[in-house]
Amino acid sequence: MNDLETLLAVFAHPDDETYRAGGTLALLARRGVRVWVLCTTRGQAGIPEMAPDEAGRVRQAELKCACCALGIEPPRFLDYRDGTLAQVDEDEAVAQVVRVVQELRPQVLLTWPPDGLSGHPDHVAVSRWAGEACRRASDPMALYHIVMPRSLAQTLGMTHLHTVPDEEITLTVDVGPAWEQKLAAIRCHRSQMGSSPILDAPEEKQRLFLGGEYFRLHSSRRGREGQDILGFWLGMDAGV
Repeated sequence: MNDLETLLAVFAHPDDETYRAGGTLALLARRGVRVWVLCTTRGQAGIPEMAPDEAGRVRQAELKCACCALGIEPPRFLDYRDGTLAQVDEDEAVAQVVRVVQELRPQVLLTWPPDGLSGHPDHVAVSRWAGEACRRASDPMALYHIVMPRSLAQTLGMTHLHTVPDEEITLTVDVGPAWEQKLAAIRCHRSQMGSSPILDAPEEKQRLFLGGEYFRLHSSRRGREGQDILGFWLGMDAGV
């Protein structure tokens, strides 16, 4: 791969990429950043009453649709089973992520925070894998976590989510300019729309939850420690 500005987002399930980071991924792609999604499962457990392999095929197609809607590269997949990531061989899983990192050579890795944001065991496992892959990588990278500011969760009454103090957020992105793209990507994940209560909420609440995306820089081996490369790529000032 060449040395173009590149971001690799590592997630557990199709639709992880869209709800909390899709607008930012779309805006980065508009600014010439090459954006890749590595999905470690095909979401085989995500469609009730559908056989896992069939559900995986449906959700794989949905993720391809969403990536197209966001204007980013086609997704990459690993072959793990949805709901099993906490039990797989972690060294082997990290090695697979490292191989993708070595191929794509991203300057930024993006994933869930250590608590998975929702606490989902698959999210927690993927966060560990991405963090270890970043540590093992030969090229310097910045590692960002997708986070939820405490004040926003309190306003929305979303007590089930793990949050961070507002002052710990490195970058807040207003995704209004990519709002229609983000909604189009959400619509691609048709099989999951019934399990997303926010989509039934009034538009004001939808925009409050979906219209801002929040990131915390976990570590960086690019330039000076703490440099907000995502903010730089987006042409934004860091901070809330």
